[in-house]
Amino acid sequence: MGMIEWFSTWTVWHWLILGFCLLIAEIIIPGIFLLWWGIAAIITAGITALFSGMSLVASGIIYALLSFILSIAWWKYQHAKDKTDQKHSVLNQRDHAMLGSKGTVQEIAPNGIGRGFFGDTTWRIQGEHLQPGDLIEVVYVQGITLFVQKIG
Repeated sequence: MGMIEWFSTWTVWHWLILGFCLLIAEIIIPGIFLLWWGIAAIITAGITALFSGMSLVASGIIYALLSFILSIAWWKYQHAKDKTDQKHSVLNQRDHAMLGSKGTVQEIAPNGIGRGFFGDTTWRIQGEHLQPGDLIEVVYVQGITLFVQKIG
């Protein structure tokens, strides 16, 4: 085995070991980036094995580029997914989950502000021409106030 072949094999094994160590570290210390850096190291090992005369510097540059590309691609994908999920999620936004909910007026002041009973709790409501006991529906939310309209 010549010096170039030995070096190439040595380099491939080191990239594989680095890749698997990073993947194991990702399991132990979750952080997402180690996953992509580990995958980049394994891909670099494959490229280094295909081109047996590749220098350590060249494979290092390939690794850096792959790590950067995979990390940015994942970040963009996850960022877009998070924005989409945030638009459709009502988790921890109980007020927005109230849109379209039906309830009854518990008490109402002459200015149209009062309390409405929805399920097992009461909310601050605002609406026009309401009387205690009226059936109401939430049409929109502003802060802690449910804007309602009389139905039926």
